[in-house]
Amino acid sequence: MLDFAIFPVGIFLTIIVGSSCIFITKQQHVRFIETFGKYSRTATAGLSFKLPWPIQIASGNYSLQILQIERDVSVKSSDNAFVVVPIRVQYQVAEQAANKAFYLLEDAETQVAAYVINQVRSTAAGLDFNELFQSKAAFEDDVEETLTDKLSNYGFRIVNVLVDDPQPSEELKSAFDRVIAAKRLKEAATNEGEAVKIKAVLEAEAQKEAMIKKAEGYAQFREIVAEGNAQALQKFVGETGLSAKTAIAFFAQTNAMEALRDAASDGGKTVLVTDDSMPKSLGGLYMDAEDDRLQQP
Repeated sequence: MLDFAIFPVGIFLTIIVGSSCIFITKQQHVRFIETFGKYSRTATAGLSFKLPWPIQIASGNYSLQILQIERDVSVKSSDNAFVVVPIRVQYQVAEQAANKAFYLLEDAETQVAAYVINQVRSTAAGLDFNELFQSKAAFEDDVEETLTDKLSNYGFRIVNVLVDDPQPSEELKSAFDRVIAAKRLKEAATNEGEAVKIKAVLEAEAQKEAMIKKAEGYAQFREIVAEGNAQALQKFVGETGLSAKTAIAFFAQTNAMEALRDAASDGGKTVLVTDDSMPKSLGGLYMDAEDDRLQQP
């Protein structure tokens, strides 16, 4: 009777013990087998066996999937510019070293993020502000290479490092705005000065051209007058038989008389004429004309 009572208990215990020897690991996960609390081996995806509890125990499923850390890291460049570098680091546990990641790091994500932030700041410190923008690829490669060397000791591998455009701090943005505003004011002042300069040059050139044209007109006018006077003098001398000197004196006297007439043509004017202001008196001209006739053959 006692044997029949023990038999079900034995079956129950067998099932319990047997079930503790079998476990399943999910795809892209691993489980760690510990023998009396000491790491023994790593079980991969699928059905696995182990010694019954409490000799061996299996940990929970530990992911091998690619994880991502996103951080906005405040950094200081080599030229003392404070910027925020948005960075995304994709990483995963290396299957062959998964036990290191599981046992060496208590809070893997937080500790990996700390390495990422420290490395980003260290790399940025060797670059100036422009290089942070212009050399993003080199920046990413440097961060990825250094993180790979450090985190491989803890069973992690870096899949990819993505760096977005650095964002200047508010103080730096304000400083840039002031620089740009000053530059625009300078450009505006320069352009305005150039416009004034060009206008002055054009006005001077226009005045120069006008004066040249005016001088040319005066020269042509004097040339025409001279030619006309020469022809008139030649004709006058030829027809009257007077000398050129007497003819010139006659023309001068005529011009003087016409000038007096024009000056006195409007009322309310007084014209003062002195003896030395007239080229020659009419009597003098008459005597010169008589002398010229007497000298003719």
